[in-house]
Amino acid sequence: MKTIARLILLISFCPSGYAQNYWQQAVDYKMEVEMNVETFRYSGNQELVYTNNSPDSLIKVFYHLYFNAFQPGSEMAVRIKTGKDKNTRFRVDIDSLEPDEIGYLKVSNLKQEGRSLNYELSETILEVLLDQPLGPGESTRLTLDFDGQVPKMVRRSGRESSEGVSLSMAQWYPKIAEYDYEGWNAEPYLGREFHGVWGDFDVTLTLDKDYTVAASGYLQNPDRVGHGYSEKKGKAKKGKLKWHFLAPKVHDFTWSADPDYIHDTYKGPNDVLLHFFYKDNPKYNENWKNLQPKTAELMRFFNQTIGEYPYRQYTVAQGGDGGMEYAMLTLITGNRSFESLVGVTAHELAHSWFQHVLATNEMKYEWMDEGFTTYISTLA
Repeated sequence: MKTIARLILLISFCPSGYAQNYWQQAVDYKMEVEMNVETFRYSGNQELVYTNNSPDSLIKVFYHLYFNAFQPGSEMAVRIKTGKDKNTRFRVDIDSLEPDEIGYLKVSNLKQEGRSLNYELSETILEVLLDQPLGPGESTRLTLDFDGQVPKMVRRSGRESSEGVSLSMAQWYPKIAEYDYEGWNAEPYLGREFHGVWGDFDVTLTLDKDYTVAASGYLQNPDRVGHGYSEKKGKAKKGKLKWHFLAPKVHDFTWSADPDYIHDTYKGPNDVLLHFFYKDNPKYNENWKNLQPKTAELMRFFNQTIGEYPYRQYTVAQGGDGGMEYAMLTLITGNRSFESLVGVTAHELAHSWFQHVLATNEMKYEWMDEGFTTYISTLA
């Protein structure tokens, strides 16, 4: 199996000229968000420190506003009906969504170092002209406010999934686009994969006290919230709880929430704590219990075959519309046979290395993560 690791290193570091001049951007997020679980609307603020490690001076930046794709007449709505590479996994006609079912993400009060900025919105892409160019090696602070509505579950993200999970929150925040050797990766979102910038996430979520939250990152206040993170009940204020998560050295932040989640933990290899969140369903609960030692076995195999998992936590949460990998977490549908549950977990866990650790551009080079993931998860 060592040949697999050698192959990865060969791909990563050849030709040598690229390795010697390699650079990557860095971004640190701090967000405070409040979710209304009745209307599925949320509001928040974001402080972002962007470091330009490229050899270029930047006069603008781009943000992804993914939820704007979930609206009638959007580019994604058109493509899934008319595109040559139509995605057949869409089970909901976006053009049929009512105003209270659509998704949106609106940005306001956008500033650089306290100075207001001009920007132009093109559906899922926000182009922002910087007040001052950002030279090589320089950092700047960008702040904004945002308001969003969680769309009806159409693809990967959304509310009220087919299995009854209330919130599956992927690609839900204003996300800075990646700038690399190919330039800005600011393509409109059409329902495919994602690409992000490495950094640290500091996220505080406020929502109804009855909801259990699964998320990327390490919970900083377990005794305050309870819900299986601590034996304590938690301390709600005005019927709500604040959940504070820190996710270091990742390129995304995802969470899910439901009032009926069962939350189990299981000790994985190298003291990694495995978290499992699933709906209380007598038909499938035993499958989820049996999945826990199998997930530890899978992680042990991947550690030995690929390299050690670099975080202290991994979460498998019921949510989404199939299976999709995110930072330190995967969302999967859970009402399935045990064999199928293990299979999808193996595949998504393998994505923690291929794509997350290697951070390949899965928007353009899907084979680089799906190919290796399919191979190694089949071996597992």
